[in-house]
Amino acid sequence: MRVIVAILALIGTTTAGCFQVQPQPLPATTMSSWGPAGGFTMSSGSTCSGHATLTAGQTSVSDPCFTGLDNVVLCTDNSTASAVQCSPGTGYLAISGSGSDMISYSRVK
Repeated sequence: MRVIVAILALIGTTTAGCFQVQPQPLPATTMSSWGPAGGFTMSSGSTCSGHATLTAGQTSVSDPCFTGLDNVVLCTDNSTASAVQCSPGTGYLAISGSGSDMISYSRVK
C-alpha cells in the first residue's frame, strides 16, 4: 500500500510541474499627479524601447510612451564607443550622437 501511495505522489508532483500558468503582461496604465509645485503624467505597462539610426548625428523617435521631460531614458551607441545624448519630450525622444551610428534606447520610468 505504501508503494502505491509513493508512486501516486511521484506522478502527482511530476504532472503538477507541467501545468504552470505563464505570467500575463500588465495592461498599460496612465497615471497623473498634480500639486502646488507642478505635476506629471506617466504611462506604464507598454514597451518603450528600440533602435534608431542617426542621420548626420541626430534623429528623433515618435512614440506616445514618452510622456515628458521627467522620463528616465537609457541610450547606448551600438556602433562605436561614443557619447550619446537622449532628450525625452511629450510624444518623442530626441537623440544626438556622432555620424550614422545605431543607437539603442529604452524608457525606464
